[in-house]
Amino acid sequence: MNDASLIDARTACTLLGVKPQSLYAYVSRGLLRAQIDVGDARRSLYTRADVEALAQRHHRSRARAHVAQEAIRWGDPVLETAISDVRDGMLYFGARTAIDCAEAMTLEDVAAHHLRGSVYTDQPGTEPPTGDTAIARALTVLGAAAATAPPMQGQTPQDLAQIGTTLMSTLANALLRAHQSGPIHTRIRAAWGLSDAATNQIRRALVLLSDHELNPSTFAVRVCASTGGGLATALLAGFCTLTGPRHGGVAATSLDALNAGIVGAEQMARFQARNASLAPYAYGYGHPLYPGGDIRASHLLSFENRRAPELRAVRAWAKHVQAPPNIDAALAVISRRHALPPEAGFILFALGRTAGWIAHAIEQAQSGHIIRPRAHYIGPRPS
Repeated sequence: MNDASLIDARTACTLLGVKPQSLYAYVSRGLLRAQIDVGDARRSLYTRADVEALAQRHHRSRARAHVAQEAIRWGDPVLETAISDVRDGMLYFGARTAIDCAEAMTLEDVAAHHLRGSVYTDQPGTEPPTGDTAIARALTVLGAAAATAPPMQGQTPQDLAQIGTTLMSTLANALLRAHQSGPIHTRIRAAWGLSDAATNQIRRALVLLSDHELNPSTFAVRVCASTGGGLATALLAGFCTLTGPRHGGVAATSLDALNAGIVGAEQMARFQARNASLAPYAYGYGHPLYPGGDIRASHLLSFENRRAPELRAVRAWAKHVQAPPNIDAALAVISRRHALPPEAGFILFALGRTAGWIAHAIEQAQSGHIIRPRAHYIGPRPS
């Protein structure tokens, strides 16, 4: 290295007090500039000025009370990750846009991408458990796996990825109530009797749903993983969080809103009256991270017939609430346009997001850090 303005990864990590994973995350988020070492194409060099400026920001004194009061609701990320990033109206999976991934990958492909190259292999089909609902069946298999899951501590990322492969395959069969193997979008095709066009939409949706930085279920996964529990235990934490009506449950509410929009303005008004406590975000419109519109939704909807009643209903809702459709509205359109089962929106959300949960759990476990925020007490104090 003959340029004093450039430093190697080890020096950069030392100055920042971080591990290489965090260094790579800073580069992907545009906080650091990197370039190939002309003397060794296998490694990168980092701009010293960027590293020193970032180190100064990190070491700046901050009062504990201020830290505790920072916005955790749609605020700045509270954890470092190299898996996904929402920036300038676009969702990125590492260095690639999610849209690019959706057009080139299967769910299994993007799962390997999130794991930064770990092999993601197909697993033999497993017999699904009994249960009237997809949620009940998923909780059964995840609960059984969690009860015997070995701690992630001491296991390599490759070993954990293999465990994740088995868990994702098992969960897919449980949610679909099917005994199958092969890529998950083809399992869905067989289980639901889909056309080629519908299957391709499902594949795109699964990839786009695979990760979305620190959403509630992913945060739950990382909290659980930070304690050193098993991978299945972390996935169970994420799945339980997803079942809430304000997270994965939005898929069903969005479908109800879409059905109301197809009928007309009067039925839309009735829907809003029944759901007066809900903001449009809770039934598929608007997104705090995408002021200009959820790019995942616009991409999926671009493959549907704009003259279809479902698309007209989406436009009517967007005009009525003054907010563009988000991913939940897009899932509702896909579900209705392709005659999917009533639980399809939630199933697709859960299956897609499992790929990201696995990557986040492994990333958190490898960091060695436990997640333990401080509370800002607002209750009564002694007089």
